[in-house]
This record gives sequence, C-alpha cells and structure tokens, in this order.
Amino acid sequence: MIDIVCGGQGGDEGKGKISAYLSYKGNYDYCVRIGGPNAGHTVLHKGNKYTLKNIPSGFLNPKTKLVLGAGAYTKTDWLLKEVEATGVKDRLIIDPMAVLIEDRHTDAEKGDEHFMRSVGSVGTGLGQAVKERIERRPLRFAKDEPLLKEFVRDVPELLNKALAGGGNILVEGTQGVKLSLFHGTYPFVTSRDTTAATFLGEAGLGPKSVRDCWVIFKPYVSRVGPGPMEDEIFDAAELEKYHVKGCEIGSVSKRLRRIGRFEDETARRAIMLNGATKIALTHIDLFDGNEYARVKKYEDFTAEARGFLEHLKEICRATYPYPELKLISNGAELEDMVLL
Repeated sequence: MIDIVCGGQGGDEGKGKISAYLSYKGNYDYCVRIGGPNAGHTVLHKGNKYTLKNIPSGFLNPKTKLVLGAGAYTKTDWLLKEVEATGVKDRLIIDPMAVLIEDRHTDAEKGDEHFMRSVGSVGTGLGQAVKERIERRPLRFAKDEPLLKEFVRDVPELLNKALAGGGNILVEGTQGVKLSLFHGTYPFVTSRDTTAATFLGEAGLGPKSVRDCWVIFKPYVSRVGPGPMEDEIFDAAELEKYHVKGCEIGSVSKRLRRIGRFEDETARRAIMLNGATKIALTHIDLFDGNEYARVKKYEDFTAEARGFLEHLKEICRATYPYPELKLISNGAELEDMVLL
C-alpha cells in the first residue's frame, strides 16, 4: 500500500520529521522523495541533525530503500555528499529521467531578479531547470551521469512490482499547498504542483493502492519568500520565540521565515485538495509547558494547547474526507511524539 506525506501550509511544516518517524516505526519497503534541493527536510535523531536536500527522510530505517523518481531534480555533487553523510549507498535508487541541475541553472537563477526577488527563489537552480524541461531544452538526466550509474533503475516498474507483491511505499512530498503552482497563492508559488495526486504521478504511481494521505500542519504558518499571510506577526519579541525555539530558519535559504497565525481556510483547502485521511501536527511545544519531558499523552497538554487541538479536530470533522488527528510532535527529536 501507499502512504503520502503532504504539506498543509506554506512549506516547512515538518514533513521530514513525520516521514522519518513513519518510516522508522513502520514497515515501508521504499521511501520516495518528491521535489528537489530547493526544499530541505530536517531530521534530528539521537543528537544528530540531518538536513536533507535529496535523500528521503526514511533513511533511518535500514530496511527501507530510498528512491528519487522521474519528477525529482538533483545536483550530482550535493546528492553524493548526502549519500556519504547518511551511509545509504547500497539503498539509493534513481529513476533514469530524474533531472540533473547544472551550475549554469544555478548561475542563471541567481542572476534573474524575477526569480530571486519577485518569486523569492532560494537560488538552487531548480526553477531554471524546471523551466527548461517544460520548454523541452537539452538537459542532463540521471541516466547521463556516470557517477550515478550504479543507482539508476526503472522506478515505476520497481515500485509497482513491489505493490503487486504486497509491499508498502511512503511518498514524501515537498513544500506546502500554498506554494502549489495550480492551487497556491500565485504568483508567489513554486515551479510545480504540491499536492498528493501530483506526488504520485512524479513517482510513477497510480491512486489505486493509496491507503493514507497525511497532511502536516503547524499551529501557525510560515514561509521564507514573499506572498500573502492572513495575519502575519511583526512583534520582534514574539517572533524571537519562533525563530529561536522553533528554529524557523530556512534549511536551504538560511533566511528567517515569516510567521503568521494559523489559517483555518488554508487548513481546510489542504485537507480537501490532498484527500487527507490523517493529520499530524508539529511544533506544539511552542505553546509554553508542552515540551516532551512533560507531555506523554493528550491529557498532559496545557489548556491552551488542547484548545487549539480541539479547534483543529473540528476543522477535520467539517471538511471532507474528514481526516483524524493522529500524531502530535512536541519536540525536535524523532521520538518526541504523542500518538492519538
């Protein structure tokens, strides 16, 4: 069966931690990473911090094979450094049609004021590579790179064969619904759709075997680049809590993220557009008194935190397909999790 992890806001919701947790505790045969190096996923385990631009967050489970599909974009040197840092050389699989971002893409993007200022690009070159792919320009793919030859396999064939044999697959999505090229806050969006259906297509999978779609929220919203927020926070003292305790600094851009109050309508649309069946909430520890050392079960959360959680449950009860709140992350470490 297939489970999908999606971002319910403007990205940076904690998809990396949730994907890592699900894979670490579950029995997934494959974890498929969607997207490119413009969106990093962070995993903290036993004091070790991993900021991953390409490697799927499920790497912590030694039984899980790690996949980059045809919709993926990567830079060869960045990818190989991550392979070495995570020790996953014997588990990495790359579709031959995954695109290689070249230095010329990065240089062109960094020199384009529209990309860098108007859109808010982080300057990795992914947007330029996507543009050239759409225009059918000459590109280098994984199949063209000798340094990646040992990893290249037909991903759709591999994954669908696994499903036919009863295997389990985790699809780790990228960014959040507000950044969707189709459904987001255009023009302040990324270069792709960022919803569950597109994630499946980029991996080479169909919808028939989907079991659960996880949508990830924080009790507030954030984004690195420009774009609308319903109720942005500007108070310096309040922002310090998010930037310091919440580590709200872009894992790729290294820019301080903008912070806003939780947006009910964004959450409702994320549930609807992704067909969410399960919800995970991260950063609940930013409510004072809800650190992992104090909270072991739902009843241990403070009244303020429980009030927000009940509000989120009400949104879920009112929005098709009526997902359940199942996981609450209340700390940075992988194991800092309350299960409902």
